[in-house]
Amino acid sequence: MKRIFTTAHLCLLAISAMLMMSCEKEKLSGVLANEEVKSVNLSVDNRVDVGSGENFTLNSDELVIPITVNLSDASGTAFNVQLTPNLDTIATLVGSGILPAGTISLAEQTFNFPPVIDFAYGVKSTTFNLAVSRSFVERNHTKLLALAIKISSPSKGNAIDASKSAVIVVINAAEAIAAEDVHYISFTAAGPPYFVPTGTNYAIGTQDVTIPLNLALAGLAGSDFTVDVAPNDALVTALINNGTLKNTVVLSSNSYSLTNPKVKFLSNENSAKVELNARISEFLKTTNKKVAIGLLLRNPSKFQLDEAKKSIVVVIDPDHFRPYNGSPFLIKGTIGAVSDMIPAAQYDFGGEGVAFHDTGGKDGVGDYRPNDNVDVGDYTPRSVVGWTSDGEWLTYTVNVEETGEYELNSLIGAPGDNGRYTVYFDGVDITGTLAAGKTPGEYGDQQPNRTTVQLTKGRHIMKFFMNVGAYDVRGWIFTRKK
Repeated sequence: MKRIFTTAHLCLLAISAMLMMSCEKEKLSGVLANEEVKSVNLSVDNRVDVGSGENFTLNSDELVIPITVNLSDASGTAFNVQLTPNLDTIATLVGSGILPAGTISLAEQTFNFPPVIDFAYGVKSTTFNLAVSRSFVERNHTKLLALAIKISSPSKGNAIDASKSAVIVVINAAEAIAAEDVHYISFTAAGPPYFVPTGTNYAIGTQDVTIPLNLALAGLAGSDFTVDVAPNDALVTALINNGTLKNTVVLSSNSYSLTNPKVKFLSNENSAKVELNARISEFLKTTNKKVAIGLLLRNPSKFQLDEAKKSIVVVIDPDHFRPYNGSPFLIKGTIGAVSDMIPAAQYDFGGEGVAFHDTGGKDGVGDYRPNDNVDVGDYTPRSVVGWTSDGEWLTYTVNVEETGEYELNSLIGAPGDNGRYTVYFDGVDITGTLAAGKTPGEYGDQQPNRTTVQLTKGRHIMKFFMNVGAYDVRGWIFTRKK
């Protein structure tokens, strides 16, 4: 009996609780139904000036300006409003005299702000950030920059004060960013022509001379960015025409390449490098003149170019790069002095048609100067050129110490007496056609072939021409006679 009473009692309590909850819900529903959410008016200041004040922050990438949207009263509910830029407004304001002449509108893609901002329940204002590209501000450092931002379409029945529906943000670039804090991108060696060689400002390879060129960023480095490097033949031509560059010609753009024409400055780095690769065989085609390459910086993804240092002219002295050992073979000028042998395998750089002419494939040692078809024998050290054919030739840069008469000794190995050769200096025949004497050991037994020549003091290009190439040649020795 007691158990039945307890169960009935619990049931009555549960029914009572449910009735009470139902009554409370009915009361709450009645209150909400009768409550009227009050709408508010939105407004923004008509103008915000940015410059000498403290109403902005500046970092390495952006100028950040807080803009506040005010409410006429505390919001009765959460809602949102749309934001849109109006680029045409600035030109209208300048034309009407409201903004000073010369004020320019912020360009598209140089700023950003949220398209929609949210208001929480009970607030009287909300602030959003207008972020402006620091690069754009710096590139227009002497100007006023402006942007109109309009608020529209508030939700939940709220309205906009018609007289305060747009804000004009005016940035005084020169005040916002101090002149000494403006970023500039430049060649570090810009200005006067950059001569190569100067010290060791290059590296020489089998086909190219690689010239590293340094770029610099003035100002505090930030996130990474890129800048393009492009040919600038017009600058070289102008310097040649006005006499700044004498005895110089433009090296065509197909005679060189850039390892990284889009140069990347890494984050927090103030320097970068571009590598210029000039083809040796191409610039050595120019005789008795220097060659020049013009380069121009353009299209930085951030910051701006230093107008005075955005170009560079690299002037290359081909004569320096022609000799195999980096300097001409010395022909001693003291009477009786015997010069060191000029090894046949150490012919000039420059490639086919410039430093040599070879009519066949690569015979002999394949790993010695592998890009050339000159046939070098398996001697240690490498010195002998063999597998010679009619009409082939080799060149060597030499420096004659004194004008005078010299003995020329050509070391040649030949199986017969039909071999013929001629020696030229700067394209002038100094020997006539000479016979290559037969040697007992044939090709491998290079023996003297002597003749007398007249040489003039100075730097020259010696050419060994194989009229009939039935021999191997080890090299040449000059001895001053008188």
